[in-house]
Amino acid sequence: MSKKIITAGNHRVFVDCDRTLVNTEIYPLPSRHIFDRRPKFFFRWNTVLTEARPSAKAFLQELGSKYEVAMLTLGHSKFQAKVLKELGLADLVGEIYGPDNCDMVPPTNGFVLVDDMEPHSLAIAYKMRWLGHQKGLENLQIWPDKLARHIVQCRPFMGGIEDSEPLTDLLPSVHERMAQMMAENHELETEPKTEPETEPKQELNQEPEKD
Repeated sequence: MSKKIITAGNHRVFVDCDRTLVNTEIYPLPSRHIFDRRPKFFFRWNTVLTEARPSAKAFLQELGSKYEVAMLTLGHSKFQAKVLKELGLADLVGEIYGPDNCDMVPPTNGFVLVDDMEPHSLAIAYKMRWLGHQKGLENLQIWPDKLARHIVQCRPFMGGIEDSEPLTDLLPSVHERMAQMMAENHELETEPKTEPETEPKQELNQEPEKD
């Protein structure tokens, strides 16, 4: 496995859960779906059926070899943790952030969010706000460019063995965006700082010049 090229706290790749990595269906008990052969668990008197996108594991493994990877979801973080554990993906994702703990999303110098939602959707607006970027009158003109810079959209995964767009196909887009942000931040960090010019101090014992 290659060494990670960034450090925690500086840059991260955030990945959505439902319809991006997995497809989850919830049915109240009692339900005939308890006999379904798909991976399942029981949660608050519900049967939860879940399937991993065929390319999800390879995608997360590749991301994890280079970046810090976290989950950003509109679902409850503890519920999504159960989903990932059931599918054997929990060890490939770091922290899981949802509406219940979105105030704990760490500050980052750069990030990419991989999500099935359309970039201009309300769901993405919520997640961008959690990441410290809120749409407003002062940034309306640059907002589309900001979304294009940070969001990589995938096709929704609705379950089954077919993957119309493997997530691994999106890796070049993720790498390109992350490399650009890291290069820009490196330039800012290494840019020489100029000291402001100051007037020479007058000696305390020096007499003022006489005309």
